[in-house]
Amino acid sequence: MSTVNVLRYSALGLGLFYGFKNDIGLRSAAAQNAAEEAFQKKVKLVQEARVEYGKLQGSANQKGVKDINLEDPNLDFSAVILQAVDSLSS
Repeated sequence: MSTVNVLRYSALGLGLFYGFKNDIGLRSAAAQNAAEEAFQKKVKLVQEARVEYGKLQGSANQKGVKDINLEDPNLDFSAVILQAVDSLSS
């Protein structure tokens, strides 16, 4: 009878230990998934903001861009250099 009780309570203790261990593992996995979903949501928002910023700034940058022909004998090098510096600053 004593051996049966020892086995019974040992099984109960092991079951409780396994249950707590499994519960902790599942909770941490759920927390990691929630954090990953929140991170992906932020990444998506940043990408959408970059696209919108590109739409707004792309049209402004394309207006000032001129085609430069380095083979042109009448090329104004100072204007080319100033345009390059202006494009770097903006």
